Formats: sequence, structure tokens, C-alpha cells
Amino acid sequence: MAGALAIIASAALAAFFLIAFTVIEANSADPLMPLRLFHNRSLVAGMTITFLCMATFGALPYFLTVLLQNVHGFTALQTGLAFLVPSVAIATGTQAGERLATRFSTRSTLVGGMIVGAVGTALMVSGATADSSYLSLVPGLIVSGVGQGIVWTAMWIAAASGVAHDQQGVASGMASTTLNVGNAIGMAVLIAIANSQIGELSGNALKIAVADGIQVAFWLAAAGIVVSLLAAMVLPAKAR
Repeated sequence: MAGALAIIASAALAAFFLIAFTVIEANSADPLMPLRLFHNRSLVAGMTITFLCMATFGALPYFLTVLLQNVHGFTALQTGLAFLVPSVAIATGTQAGERLATRFSTRSTLVGGMIVGAVGTALMVSGATADSSYLSLVPGLIVSGVGQGIVWTAMWIAAASGVAHDQQGVASGMASTTLNVGNAIGMAVLIAIANSQIGELSGNALKIAVADGIQVAFWLAAAGIVVSLLAAMVLPAKAR
């Protein structure tokens, strides 16, 4: 109960300071974050996408680490090596995202990356069982990683579109803030749901329950990525 009260108090304080910051900025002659930037459709969409991206894609490394180490018994070194596959896939996706955004629109690039990422995350579910092998995870890791990389590149382009050159830093800071908040909230929600059935389990039963929870988290992350398509559709069709 004490922990719950601490969380409620922290949330209330956060809301208070957010309101105070907004009031101060609205009445400042030289605001740190001009509220008129929220009139920029691309920036608002970009901020929403960074929030949802880190609430979904950003939570995957945690669950992969738990799956590999706590369920499959990988060492820290083995887990690090296992992450080479998604790391290379993400790096490939970022390069592809740059080229796609140049050739097509930012919106089209984001939509394509989100669809690829959602499919890849869903593919990871079948490899997230107590008796599955790492190889069964690889197809999903590759597809999801490429999609994540594409979205990562395009969402920053969206956040910067239509923003005056002297306010690019502010816009980037706004998107970075929503990114970090999204990661914190997404992780908290997904971990709470994934661990809800663990209880007092131990041994093999605990491993199975943890793996089942991770599967649920993967499904929810995939669903969240699909939801982010709505934010991408707000962008102008021809936005670069």
C-alpha cells in the first residue's frame, strides 16, 4: 500500500509540475518551449510516434533479456551476442529508412516501417516459449529490427518537419522527452501485465509463466505499433 501511495503522490506531483510549466511558458515573453509549436501537425505527430515507439519497440530489449537469461539460461555474454542480430537489423533499418524517406514521403515510410515492425514483433511470439530455441526468435528479431530502424529514422524527420531552423533544437527536445516518457510508461504497463500471473511460482512453473507473460507483452507491443499508424496518418501525404 505504501508503494502505491508513493506512486500516486509521484504522479500527482508530475501533473502539478507539468501544469505549472505550461502556465509559465504560456505567460513568458521568451519561453523555453513556445506553445505555438504544438500547432505544427508534423511535430505533434512525431512526438506521439516517439512516445508509442518507445512504449512498444523500446520495451522489447527488456523482455528479450528476461527470456534469454531467466527462461533459457543464457549467460550475460551469450545474451549480448544474441543481441547482435537485432542490432544489425535495426542499423540496416535506419539506413533503409533514410533512403525510403528521401524517395517517398515521411508518412509512407513510417507506415511501412510500422507494419514491418508489427509483423516482426508478432513473429517473435512463437519463439518466446519456455522450450523454444534462439533460432526460432531470429526471423522475428530481424523483421522487427528492420521495422524499428525505419520508424526510428522517419519519426525524427517528422518531428523536424515544418519547424523553423532556430527552433529545431526545441522540437528535438520535445520529441526526445516524449520518447523517454513513453519508454517509462510502456515498460511499466507491459511488465505489470506480463508478471501478473507469476505469483509465488518457482522452478519450471515460474519459467513457463514468465515465458507466457513475455508472449502477452509481445502481442501488446505489436498491437501498440499498429495503433501508432493512426498518428502517422496525421502527417501530410507529401511530407518529406
